[in-house]
Amino acid sequence: MKPLLENPYGYKVCYPIKRKIYKYRFLTKTYKQAVDVKKMYYQYPPPDDNRKLINNVKWQIFPITRKEVIRGIWREDPF
Repeated sequence: MKPLLENPYGYKVCYPIKRKIYKYRFLTKTYKQAVDVKKMYYQYPPPDDNRKLINNVKWQIFPITRKEVIRGIWREDPF
């Protein structure tokens, strides 16, 4: 599947919690920034809410939808 490179709302870098359930970790405005953050997370894994490192997960990049913008995703902390 080819990624949508020109999304006007931005992108989120996510990791799986359970099967088909993802939690976003970082929000960006451009796809290039999302790819850079994804590479950084593979090299330097961040801690989760319990202060344990998030290791051995497959990071995904998803476009932010219009519904998420209306709900206020950009009013939250970006990381």
